[in-house]
Amino acid sequence: MLKLFRDYIWKDGIPYGIQHLSDEPTGTAYKIVMDPYRKRISIESYLDGSFSHVIYDSYMINFRHLNPVEQTAWQKEELPSGAVLIRNQDDRIVFKETYVFKEDLCRECHVSSPHGIPLSIHKMYYKKFGDSFDGVILFDKNDHPVMKKTYSLDDSGQFNELLSENWNLDTRV
Repeated sequence: MLKLFRDYIWKDGIPYGIQHLSDEPTGTAYKIVMDPYRKRISIESYLDGSFSHVIYDSYMINFRHLNPVEQTAWQKEELPSGAVLIRNQDDRIVFKETYVFKEDLCRECHVSSPHGIPLSIHKMYYKKFGDSFDGVILFDKNDHPVMKKTYSLDDSGQFNELLSENWNLDTRV
């Protein structure tokens, strides 16, 4: 019998199932798989009790590594298409970023594996566009929020100083 959940939330870059399903599930359900040391984590989606697809696999992208300490050694390589490759300290491509702009401000950053598999999306929010805050929310590819950063803006309207960072988003944004 699969241990499935009705939904899940993210805390400190780790998914947690909510509302354990003890009966045969109908509709969408999720299975969270991780080794005892939480080194490798994945989220599987099930439809009416049958496997549908993988939502998250830390082998492809590990949200826990998206912190300033680990990113200091990362390098950006711009491609002619406008996309950006992110390389780690071993010069290995970690992922590819593609940006969506509005009025010269980035509104979304689509993150994919080097193979083109969608992994996550960063959505940028600006009060000048009617949003409730200036900052970024990282979503998994199932549109569940993982992390939120709030910034002050500089004179050009770009994110400047980090005001807050929240890795414990227990509700859908």
